[in-house]
Amino acid sequence: MTTTDLIIASNRGRNPALLALKWAKMREDAFAFLRGTAPLFYRAWAGLSPGGSPLAWICGDAHLENLGSYRGANHVPYFDLNDFDECCLAPADWETGRAITALHVLGEPGLARLFLSTYAQTLQGGKPGHIEPEVAEGRIARLLAKVQERSREDFLAKWVARGKLRIRHGRSFPLDREAKAKARRRFESWARSQPDPGFYRVIDLCGRIAGNGSLGLERYIILVKGKRLPFILDMKAAAPSAPLSFLRVRQPAWPSEAERVATVQHFMQYVPIARLSWIGTSPVSYVVHALQPAEDRIAVADLSPADHEEFIQQWARLVASAHLRTGGWKGSADLDALIGYGRSLGRPGQRRLLAAAREAASAQRRAWEEFKRSDLGAAPAGRP
Repeated sequence: MTTTDLIIASNRGRNPALLALKWAKMREDAFAFLRGTAPLFYRAWAGLSPGGSPLAWICGDAHLENLGSYRGANHVPYFDLNDFDECCLAPADWETGRAITALHVLGEPGLARLFLSTYAQTLQGGKPGHIEPEVAEGRIARLLAKVQERSREDFLAKWVARGKLRIRHGRSFPLDREAKAKARRRFESWARSQPDPGFYRVIDLCGRIAGNGSLGLERYIILVKGKRLPFILDMKAAAPSAPLSFLRVRQPAWPSEAERVATVQHFMQYVPIARLSWIGTSPVSYVVHALQPAEDRIAVADLSPADHEEFIQQWARLVASAHLRTGGWKGSADLDALIGYGRSLGRPGQRRLLAAAREAASAQRRAWEEFKRSDLGAAPAGRP
């Protein structure tokens, strides 16, 4: 199967206008292409991985754009991994491999080495950590301090006008009557089963444009009654995990893809994002969570060299902490095995992983060049 064939196959059935937007993003640079082609990476990594790593629960799409701030179910802001669409049970190096390949694609081999050594050191310590305002440092501390000051009233003013959701260019789009009614029925059926169904009384909903790899999947912004103020939720369709087509590891029997994503997110994050749940309809299921003013990320391109190194170390610790936090759960290696892997991941082991990541990055660049010569991104993105 060619690069283009695999990309088409892994995006079949998605919204054509949003796919056109995705193709346009992927043509911009090799990193954007990496973000949008997880199946392509895992096809290559299946043959490049040096092996020998224990099984762990992986978020499945570890790169610099998939971590950020959010407010947890306990109302405290955190900085953590925040994208679990591709999560699955896999060798731990399928996670670190994607992370350091992304850094190689960005032309940062030194940061790839720093990520891997920090990840190994954190595993050796055996103690998962987390980042909240009281323990945050540097740019992450400043980000969390900033998001704490944001009010829900100001956030609602950006998204709501005269009791209806605003259509914001590049962020949301109106739905036709049939699509809107279908999404509303699915959401309301789920809401009736919740402990506080009145909270979820629907006021309005529209389509959402966000992300890269997931562009084209059904995704909605839903305005509900809430308590003191209206509340906004994100409802996104869940697709099968990209690594699984190339991975020979038996997975738990999840009732739906959305339950897989939400459940693994619940365990991998120190505290899950507020209102995290799933709608287990068939054939399409949906992950639900709060859309909130505390959600933000750090613009990595704006970091100084010193800040960049600190950020990479924090990211590596978060990845290792998520692996430790889920140690022994549903097939993952236990804590002793993960600690042992961290101790065994010395310079020779790290060199093997880094060499594989360099090859994977080269393969990604070649695939990107092939993609740019294809017809996929040629048409301008239209309205969804």
